[in-house]
Amino acid sequence: MNIPKEWLILRIPRFLVLSALTLAIAGFSSSVNAASPPAAGSTVNIKSNVLDEKSFTGLIIKGHTYVDLDGFVRCLPFQINSKALSFQSETKTFRILNEDFAIPTPLLQFKVGSDTFQHNDESFRMNNPVLLIQNRIYFPLKDIVSIYNINVSYDSRTKTVQVSKE
Repeated sequence: MNIPKEWLILRIPRFLVLSALTLAIAGFSSSVNAASPPAAGSTVNIKSNVLDEKSFTGLIIKGHTYVDLDGFVRCLPFQINSKALSFQSETKTFRILNEDFAIPTPLLQFKVGSDTFQHNDESFRMNNPVLLIQNRIYFPLKDIVSIYNINVSYDSRTKTVQVSKE
């Protein structure tokens, strides 16, 4: 096959430019994805410095951070006596009681599947419901701790959810 030199001279630079652009775009899109929050249903590292510095994992569900009971307790601005925790399996209601303890805590009450919770005698609406996953209760973190002026943010550099007092 005999290809004219002029044709090659015109086509090769165009091919190189298109190849370079394609690689640049592919590299840009992968760097954007690397900085995006984790996929739904995946685990995410959480770092809380509300009372003490604590690290643990949570779940990303429909773009929202959920934590189990251990993680939830680590993000509250007060300590909880383990005797103050109560779960009624018939009604799927979880309570943090505040009676008869040396250090009183607010009464908190959650019901699995509900998008509201009680704080003392006041009801608060959440954007996401409390979930029961494999017999573990999961709380939508930001919806609950925001009543205590606690900030929840995602650090794309470290791929960590940061929980801190404002």
